Amino acid sequence: MVKELIVHLGDTKTGSTSIQKALASKAYEVPGTTVFYPAKTHHNALARTLARKRYMAERKKRFSRVNEALKSSNADFGVVSAEHFQFVDPESFAQSVREYWPDFQDRMRLVAYVRPHHEKLLSSFSERVKLGQVSGRFETFADEFLAGPLLDYLPRLQRWQDVFGDRFVVRPFVRNALHDQDVLADFFYTMLGHTDFTIAQDEASNSSLTLSQLALLRLVHRTVSERRRANNKKMMPVIFEARSALGRTVSEHINAQGLGVGDARLALPKALVTKVQQRYQADAAALDAQFFADMGTPMSDALAAAGRKAVSGSQSLKASDYFGPETIAAVQALAGILAEMLVKQPKHFGEMAGKTRLMFSGSEKNNG
Repeated sequence: MVKELIVHLGDTKTGSTSIQKALASKAYEVPGTTVFYPAKTHHNALARTLARKRYMAERKKRFSRVNEALKSSNADFGVVSAEHFQFVDPESFAQSVREYWPDFQDRMRLVAYVRPHHEKLLSSFSERVKLGQVSGRFETFADEFLAGPLLDYLPRLQRWQDVFGDRFVVRPFVRNALHDQDVLADFFYTMLGHTDFTIAQDEASNSSLTLSQLALLRLVHRTVSERRRANNKKMMPVIFEARSALGRTVSEHINAQGLGVGDARLALPKALVTKVQQRYQADAAALDAQFFADMGTPMSDALAAAGRKAVSGSQSLKASDYFGPETIAAVQALAGILAEMLVKQPKHFGEMAGKTRLMFSGSEKNNG
């Protein structure tokens, strides 16, 4: 049985994919210490059994599978990693630990990373464009986000701390606050408690998409929406998930082909800087006081600097502003074929898209 379990909770867009790839590929060396990671990529399917009703029937199977793997290993550390734990109620997770992982209740630590508010706002928009969940302007999206509680970190993180106490650790996803200014190094440092390790993987994974790449993905998802309406298909959960899988797969291939790589990225409009800062300054200060008192004020400092990379001009997400007609025609043709397949067989399409991504990343099996 592993001696200590580390549960990596995300958040989304805080380097989770890089951490998971390094763990899965064993791209590290820790002299005298062993680390066990029972997944080929991540444990998001496990986290979904706690957050989505349609997956709850799989909870016992998935938790038991991971439990058996952790108990069969004699490693010093076992790691479970899923950025989708961000959407899980901590009480529900604690109950599942008591029920399915009883041997690890008192030998478990939980680690979460939080991204500065304005950066998370930008990355949330990009991610939703990639998955086909947003088709409007960033400014409209930002206004909706600012009106809601999704980027108020403290209440959510406080609930985790209330349940798990000092076993719950929060780290700021701020470069100059991370060990060696790198989230991979910071994760291993947080897990091990020392610096006697090396990491071979130095290439960032799942990096933010450029404006031109987002424009191509919007073109793809627009084609899917048109085919869905033409076939009189409602936006059922299975189509929603298949469309998300399509977005992830296409984005990886766009990057691999070099389309739009190196172009400008989405930035905060100057007209929104003050509004965003005023909206989140209280939450940033509360986070600093609650979790980062020994580090200064990393979240407040990052928010105060939100205007440094702000832009005053327009940020187009129109594909024709970046690519020639031949490229756009080719993408539309391919998107049309994929859209027809997705609409007619969404479940099978989603499964195949997932397998394609695993093959593309060098893995072949599904995860817990």
